[in-house]
Amino acid sequence: MAKSIPPRRKGDEYQAKFFWLKLLELITDNNIESVTFESDKVPFVDDVVVSYSEPIKDRLTGKAVVRDLFQCKYHMKSGNAFTYENLVDPGFIYSKTSMLKRLHRAYLMLLEKLQTDAFRLYIVSSWHWDHRDVLAEHLQEEEMIHETFYEKGPRSTTGKVRAKLTGHLGVSEEHLRGFLNTVRFELGENLTDLTKKLNVGLKYENLEQIDPTVTHNIYDDLAWKLLGQGRHSFNKQSLNELIHEEKLIVPSLTEHSEVSIRSFSHFARPQHDFQGKHLDLCYFFDGRFLKDDSHWKNEIPERISAFMSSENLDNMSRPIHISFDCHLSIACLAGSMISRRHRVQVIPTQKEELWKCDEINTDTTLWDLQVVGEIGEELVLAISVTHKIQKHMEPYLEVNSLSNLSQISVSPTRGFGLNAVSDGNHAWQLGHQLAEQLREILPITCRKIHLFFAVPAALAYILGHTLCHIVPVIQLYEHDFEGLRYKDRYYPSLQVPYQP
Repeated sequence: MAKSIPPRRKGDEYQAKFFWLKLLELITDNNIESVTFESDKVPFVDDVVVSYSEPIKDRLTGKAVVRDLFQCKYHMKSGNAFTYENLVDPGFIYSKTSMLKRLHRAYLMLLEKLQTDAFRLYIVSSWHWDHRDVLAEHLQEEEMIHETFYEKGPRSTTGKVRAKLTGHLGVSEEHLRGFLNTVRFELGENLTDLTKKLNVGLKYENLEQIDPTVTHNIYDDLAWKLLGQGRHSFNKQSLNELIHEEKLIVPSLTEHSEVSIRSFSHFARPQHDFQGKHLDLCYFFDGRFLKDDSHWKNEIPERISAFMSSENLDNMSRPIHISFDCHLSIACLAGSMISRRHRVQVIPTQKEELWKCDEINTDTTLWDLQVVGEIGEELVLAISVTHKIQKHMEPYLEVNSLSNLSQISVSPTRGFGLNAVSDGNHAWQLGHQLAEQLREILPITCRKIHLFFAVPAALAYILGHTLCHIVPVIQLYEHDFEGLRYKDRYYPSLQVPYQP
């Protein structure tokens, strides 16, 4: 009896570590809706279940996937391997029913529940696939059985293996193919491998790592204790709460706080600092574009307003560093919500560089400014910093009956480009000087600005802060760079200030 305890405990550790690896993915992957430990919904492939808020593409088949189900099999001995014969041998998993039959039973149950094969069934194991086995040559990256397995006739070696598998399950070959197309094998990682991967992820997320100098491992024990409490399924919010409750965050060594705003789901910096606060708006977007344009009027500004409120930021360590992986309109609106009466100091960051104002620049000629037309109740303000915007803006104005408005065009005197703004002092001086110039130029009858801009995100934040009280309403516009959705290239987004 005592000899059976180590393998069982090792199996529990293996499953727990794999579960935590998926929880780390939950933090960063906006498509993951929840991660469940020991699911009670489907038998056998129940160790870990990952559900997606929107279907993801399977890279091997191109099919849409809404759920991944994992069964972890840890083996202390290294002398065995996966073969097709082991798949139909109940003894391989110390059960009365073979692995293949148990996978197939889960497959049928999921088909009935989901009415589709939009799921994948994973076997996760420390063993590899035997390279001498018939199936080995038909495995794609040791993960999925390739279509070549079905090409040769019934008298071929693979044909005879297919016959054994269909006979074992009592199904047709067509049914077998559909079933096996959902099965994946994630093989060859032992406990040491998982521990190393987990520690890398924990360090990246600023969470307590597994200490190799002690026997106790909080992550293995915690997974099973949470299960005993009935807490075995987590979304982003409940995971965040768990991390705080269990004090898994590495104490901060800095005397500042970090916040971030994100609306880009791809090529964005990871937002991982659990000691900071992060606003993730990616749910509302499909790539760069909103799933529903009405979100610009309600949901998006409401979320930004709540996030930037003094009630939300007051209890954070000062100063607060804010970073942006978001649309310029979002950064601009966020800047407009930091009042000079705020008791907190918020410093925008641009490409990891703090853009704070340490000194006053006495140069009063930072902008080239041109005015066209007599300014009335509305005007167009074109700010070109990273690049000139007139080429795409002018046709939009013409099509949308804005070309008759007066236009103010500004650009830095030092020229365009990604390095047009040298540092934080320069950025803040640009913001304040533009505000002063507009106050001098605009008549009191001017009520609305249509703002088109190509600027660094941190400068968009600064402009939102400095220009927000120039006129009652500033209508912001976003740029469709490639014309993928908007043939006129620009489209209206948020309004500054936000008025609920």
